[in-house]
Amino acid sequence: MSLPKLPTPLYDVVCPSGLKVSFRPFLVKEEKLLMIAMQSDETPTILNSAKMVLENCVGSVSGIDIDKLPLFDVEFLFLNLRARSIGEVVPLKYKCNQNVIDANTGEPVVCGTVSEYAVNLLDIKPVFGAGHSKHIQLTPDVGITLRYPTFKSFRGIAKKDLPADEAFAFVIECIESIHDADQVVFTKDVTPEEVSAFVDDMNKRQVEMMDAFFDTMPKIEKVIQFKCPKCLYEEAIVVKGLENFFV
Repeated sequence: MSLPKLPTPLYDVVCPSGLKVSFRPFLVKEEKLLMIAMQSDETPTILNSAKMVLENCVGSVSGIDIDKLPLFDVEFLFLNLRARSIGEVVPLKYKCNQNVIDANTGEPVVCGTVSEYAVNLLDIKPVFGAGHSKHIQLTPDVGITLRYPTFKSFRGIAKKDLPADEAFAFVIECIESIHDADQVVFTKDVTPEEVSAFVDDMNKRQVEMMDAFFDTMPKIEKVIQFKCPKCLYEEAIVVKGLENFFV
């Protein structure tokens, strides 16, 4: 005699990239993975655990390759996973680090008052930076089109003290095509050495134009208007990253 199967609901969501996916909430086996990852406090461990959870809850349901998703789609899916699995509201705590004058000693001390904020995950939408575009005109005749970094490529560089050559390779991987007045050349049709040589010939301003693409990519974040109830210090706090929302 076999045990009964517990029913699991499915949810549909449209990612920031426009991809529509279905997913199921994570179960006890996935929650164990996340608890271990969060306790490690190491970014590579957290990302690898995130991949396993997404493969179970999203990839197997929608038939998509998690490694090929842009990072902001992954973060967005995790918000929805957390909301549908644990609850939509996340309690976040912030400690006031403002210096105040101690009433007894007259010396400056850190306020240290802890405030709690409730954040509804389903209210968080992707934020594009001003002027964001995948198309960059390097000169009047020559331009490039960039692709968003995949979750796989981001996991590959998620470590401290990344060597310069690996960082350079990461940027090159994000160039989808190069065009001039006469043609469009897709980087998949040429060698990595040719693309590298093209980037080597860029000047500082053109590199900054590429950097702006990464700086203005969609971000999953929430701005909290913090006001300390004790010293009345005010500050806008930007909360982002899987480790902040997945508590």
